[in-house]
Amino acid sequence: MDMETIARFGPAAIALGTFLEGETTVLLAGAGLALGVFDFWTVVLSALAGSLAGDQFFFWLGRLKGAVWLNGHPRFGAAVGKATRMMVRHRLPLLCAYRFIYGLRGAIPFAFGVSGICWRFFLLANVVTAALWSVLVTMLGMHAGRFLTDADMLARLPLFGAVAAVAFGLAVVVRRRRKSGGEPT
Repeated sequence: MDMETIARFGPAAIALGTFLEGETTVLLAGAGLALGVFDFWTVVLSALAGSLAGDQFFFWLGRLKGAVWLNGHPRFGAAVGKATRMMVRHRLPLLCAYRFIYGLRGAIPFAFGVSGICWRFFLLANVVTAALWSVLVTMLGMHAGRFLTDADMLARLPLFGAVAAVAFGLAVVVRRRRKSGGEPT
């Protein structure tokens, strides 16, 4: 989703974007705060609503259809059983962290639905973590937007890019030397 779509459709675009994808939409909307397109609480509450709706959808999809899907894919049976036991044992840290891990926003709620975890517990944890996530990612986007709208910072951006490229290059060289057995000099 791009900034033009988010600005045009406002809170509905933010909620839909967070339902489908997540961070990118909220980061762009947060950047829109720096441009004066939105106010802080509109972005946070829209992100919260979309994130909650998406996670609850995948949870209930797992609860209602997960066993049927797993029965149709028996090769996953043993691995899913082991993963489910681990998820239930470590449910609180996982529920706090999964929305910050790219690519797992739908899979983890689905898996919790399949696991049989109490839906009230999942809902409560989902509300708390979605609220925290919405505020943090909105603030990150807002600060990134402020950074990118500052003319002095934009003038220094090529220098930051060059420093990052050199640091990355050095890290690759050091890693290759260590992997090949030679210590860097």
